[in-house]
Amino acid sequence: MSREVFPPAARSPHTMTILIVEDDANIAQFLQQLIEEETPYNTVVIDNGRIALEQTPQIMPCLLLLDYRLPGMNGLELYDRLQEYTALRNVPAVMMSATLPVKDLEQRGIFPLRKPMDIGGVIRMITHAMASYDERQALQQH
Repeated sequence: MSREVFPPAARSPHTMTILIVEDDANIAQFLQQLIEEETPYNTVVIDNGRIALEQTPQIMPCLLLLDYRLPGMNGLELYDRLQEYTALRNVPAVMMSATLPVKDLEQRGIFPLRKPMDIGGVIRMITHAMASYDERQALQQH
């Protein structure tokens, strides 16, 4: 896949890293492999909400890919807690689950991604989330 397809949202201060917070090792491995092979982004996988809360500020991801059902705290709780960090407030987020609290996601500006996921759906959602982030940044600068 061409790198030009992906918007430049991952520029400073954030890294070219997508943080995957997923407790199912098979799904995490699928996402990590897919993203690293098909996009210009790197990935970090964390399998627990509390650990993700501790490590995310040091990772400074350009995108949060969060499972809704996590040990320690659910994906919404994790997202809300990460919003306490000023540097992470504008990082786009995608929430993954078979059943999603769509209204809660919409209120927070989180993009929904239903499980089971297919390759095309994951890539489209990452591209959409990053493009939306770029548009918001451009509007804020003007």
